[in-house]
Amino acid sequence: MQKRFFLGFSVSIISIFAVACNDHGLEPPAQGITGRITYSGAWPDTTEWVRIAVFKKLPATVLDIPLNPPIFSDTLPRFVSAYNYELDVPPGTYEWVVLAWKPVKQFASNQFSGLDTLGMYVMPGTQNQPRAITVPDKGQITGVDLEGNFDRLVPVSPILP
Repeated sequence: MQKRFFLGFSVSIISIFAVACNDHGLEPPAQGITGRITYSGAWPDTTEWVRIAVFKKLPATVLDIPLNPPIFSDTLPRFVSAYNYELDVPPGTYEWVVLAWKPVKQFASNQFSGLDTLGMYVMPGTQNQPRAITVPDKGQITGVDLEGNFDRLVPVSPILP
């Protein structure tokens, strides 16, 4: 009788902990954006990195970027055809989500020298009209899909130096 009680009690306690901890454990729920990046064209051998950059305001010129620094993702995998991403972004509205490409440069003026726009989150049916996002106080925005087109790298982007 005592063994059954102890076994039933143990299973109940383990079940409570399993439900309470779920797959997130004690960490806060993810917040930000998620999506899929699809690449077209040939990856240049000169690729140093590709990252997602999220801007509060769309910079009118290169000179506006220091006044409105973006949130950068970590370096994304290179030489792949597609990649599912998740990026932590604080709550708020962001006017520009861009896929930034950086070439290897021997004599760069700074760490962001030579950045180019590889793709961006756009309004449906357009290729160049940025689509704003609003990250909620809790949770993620899904479906912020980006298309990176290596054929876009020439001419150089008018926004990123």
